[in-house]
Order: sequence, then C-alpha cells, then structure tokens
Amino acid sequence: MELFAEAARQVDEVSYVAAYSRDLTRATAFGGPHGARPFTDLGALADAQDIDAVYIASPNALHHEQAARLLRAGKHVLVEKSAAANAGEWLDLLRIAESNGVALLESVRSVHEPMWRSVESYMESLGTVRQVNLQMCQRSRRYDNYLTGKVENIFKPEMAAGALMDLGVYCLHPLMTLFGLPSRVRASSVKLANGIDANTTLLLDYPAFTATVACSKVSANAAWSVIAGEDASLEIDAVDNPQALRVWWAHSKSHEDLVLDKSQPQQAHVLRAFARMAEQPSLARPHQQATLDALTVMDEARRQTGVRFPSDPDITEHH
Repeated sequence: MELFAEAARQVDEVSYVAAYSRDLTRATAFGGPHGARPFTDLGALADAQDIDAVYIASPNALHHEQAARLLRAGKHVLVEKSAAANAGEWLDLLRIAESNGVALLESVRSVHEPMWRSVESYMESLGTVRQVNLQMCQRSRRYDNYLTGKVENIFKPEMAAGALMDLGVYCLHPLMTLFGLPSRVRASSVKLANGIDANTTLLLDYPAFTATVACSKVSANAAWSVIAGEDASLEIDAVDNPQALRVWWAHSKSHEDLVLDKSQPQQAHVLRAFARMAEQPSLARPHQQATLDALTVMDEARRQTGVRFPSDPDITEHH
C-alpha cells in the first residue's frame, strides 16, 4: 500500500481518502499516515458518497465478491491481478460494470507505462513473428514459510493463488494484448502438496508462431523475454517491470538498446489511465478483453493440470 500511496501522490486526478480492512488496526495502519480514514465494513465503503473509485488488493478469491458490491454501488474499480478467479467471474463483473456505467480495470502495470509504447512501436519492424518466449520466475519470500508449515494466502488454492495466477498473468496479459487468444493451449505444472502450482509452463499455438510462457514461485530465472520475428527480435529484461529493451536486427546482426522512461512508478501510470477510464469507461474495453483472454487461457491450463479453485464452475467434477 505504500507504493500505491506514493503513486497516488504523483497523479493529480487521484486522492487517497479511505482504506478498508476487516481489521480496524490494519485499516488505520494502511491509511492513517496518508490522511485516509479507515473502514471495516465494505457496505459502508460502497455507500460513501465522497468516494468515486476503489483499488482492490485483496486475495484473488475475494475480488469478485468485493468488486461486484462496489460496482453495483456506482464505484469505479481498479482490481489487482489476477482480476478474478476465473473467466466466468470476470464476465459477471463486466456485465455489472456495464449496467452501472462505471469503469473496471485489472492493474497489469506494464501495459500502461511509456515502455509499452516502445514495444508496440517495434512490432511491425520485427517482420512476421515466429516465436514468443515470456517468463516470470521468482522465488517467493513466503515460500520459506510454506516449507515450515505456515501456508500464506499466495500458496492457497482456496485463495485462487499459485504461480500462474500470481506471476503468469504478467506474461499472458501483454501476450493477449498483442496477439489475442491462441488457437491451442498446452500446459504442464509442478504442484505443491496442497494442490497449488509451484511453477507452470504453457505452450500456446498461433497461426504463424508458437509462444511459451513460464512462471514459478519457487525458483528464480533472470533470462530475458523475447518476441522474435523474421527481421528482428525484441528482448525485454523483465516482463513485469522492464528496465531495458533490446532489438536484434537479423540481417545486420546488430542490436539497438532502448532507454526507458522510469521517472514515475508504474502504478502512477495505471492510476492516470484509470482516471481517464473513469471519465470514459469505454476506454477500458481493450484491457478488459485482454484480461478475459488471459483468464480463459489460465482456466484451460488449470483444467489440464488439475489446479482447481472453489469458485470454478466444474469444481464438483474434480473431487
């Protein structure tokens, strides 16, 4: 929340005025230093007339219920990734947002910062794309707790967590933004004893290329992600928060390094974009579609690997 508060201070269109938690001490700790008043009742927050929008950063399994309550109350909602436990929940939220005339956006930060314009500007220069490899692998600080028997929310299936939902979305959302849904999904996961995926690898088929997505919460990998075309390849140092881009030209065997504008935190760019969407909710539609496509792929991947969440529509078939 400190990162969010710092970002909000840099966006003129946003004022941080309230903090919600079921625990008053936590709500006060979150919001107090920033002058935000605490709430412990979601209904009271939804009914507050001086609050226009809410940022939801609770566990994934709670997103649908909380967002639905706030959207019905006429609040714009920015929700952390993954935006919902499955595609069905997200479709329901989209219907509620549309019927209430409010904006709904998943906070996938990389596609809202200036770097994304650089990625898009080079896509045509790559020629026909033939291969995409995106990866987000980092050993969670909470994994040590899991190994000692303390299982926190990000390692609980009942919280709709795991490597794919927590980290794979950083790869899938940009991929869906650029190329849309694949024609085929193949998935493999290594699961922990409680059924959550510790790491997942996807092979996705497109008409002209294949894409691989690798994510892990139990091991780190510093390899760059790559979008490779017949004429050039674009390398991205960290798909969630790029610090550097490099273009390799196939014919000259030369490369070009790109300097990225990182003068503001990623969340500030998200908040600025979200503020525009609050004025014109239709601006969110391309991002909402990318979220839906990513969740659709993750649903299929979890179906194949047997990672199930309580809100999945076919959960009874897997007990």
